[in-house]
Amino acid sequence: MGIKGLANFIGDHGEILTNYNFRNSKVVIDGCNIYHSLYLTSCDQQHGGDYDVFEDQVCKFFKALRDCSIDPYVIIDGGSDPTDKKFETVRKRAESKIDTANMLSKGLRGARLIPTSARQVFKQVLSSLGVPFAQALSEADQEIASLAQKWKCPVLSNDNDFYIFDIQAGYLPFYHFQWQNASVQRWSSQNDIPCKRYTTTSFCRHFNINRQLLPVFAAITGNDYVNLYKMGFPIRWKDNSPMEPKRKPTYTCPYQPTQPVWDPDPENKQPNPFLPIVCSSLSVKRFHFQGRRNRKRFI
Repeated sequence: MGIKGLANFIGDHGEILTNYNFRNSKVVIDGCNIYHSLYLTSCDQQHGGDYDVFEDQVCKFFKALRDCSIDPYVIIDGGSDPTDKKFETVRKRAESKIDTANMLSKGLRGARLIPTSARQVFKQVLSSLGVPFAQALSEADQEIASLAQKWKCPVLSNDNDFYIFDIQAGYLPFYHFQWQNASVQRWSSQNDIPCKRYTTTSFCRHFNINRQLLPVFAAITGNDYVNLYKMGFPIRWKDNSPMEPKRKPTYTCPYQPTQPVWDPDPENKQPNPFLPIVCSSLSVKRFHFQGRRNRKRFI
């Protein structure tokens, strides 16, 4: 779904993520996201598929899980959504890959690109290691979250969609998953992997948000399926109060019944009554954005 800016927003509020030593548990793994991360952090991307190094990295990763008595189950994305709701995002990503490949062919360093056969190699390595996996019919986020909820285990991914899913055992961002630093703690005889865990409980408590409204929050901020700006309802996050020393800027939804918060349609100048209800329900006045003071928009 791709919720814009949410990962950075969570990172700016580090207290939402808690330190966690992960071991003796099932874990549902977002396969596509993980193999992307493993490839991009370990393999050459300028000379085609570096598949032998990739295979070695995948083997090391699952050995680290096994050494910590972690039982993985991998789910991989399937084909495109038949409704084409995400077509615009898919098209832009394909164009970006073509541009990146062109830059890499000209010797540009630092560009990031996954080779075409990486997914197939990943699946072959999983089969050789005996790691159970399944492929969804389309985007696998719903299946991953549902299975993790059923098994009462966390999800491992780098996809910020999982900040929205209400997963009882939490979400482990792969960015903080230190699988290469698995070690034995002084108070335990077993290996564990240092990481950080996220739960919707900590997020909603921190910002005083009704947990049931998290999907509405995802729609407001914008994602791969919903873009309120293109639908004619862009929300402007403004700071209408004077700045005080050492005070963080507070960005609110500046709705006024007689003044639309977006550029109105010339044929319909009445503001949508839904927006103030959503803004009030989400308590958006509680959101604090760090950074430049002139950052007036979140989407």
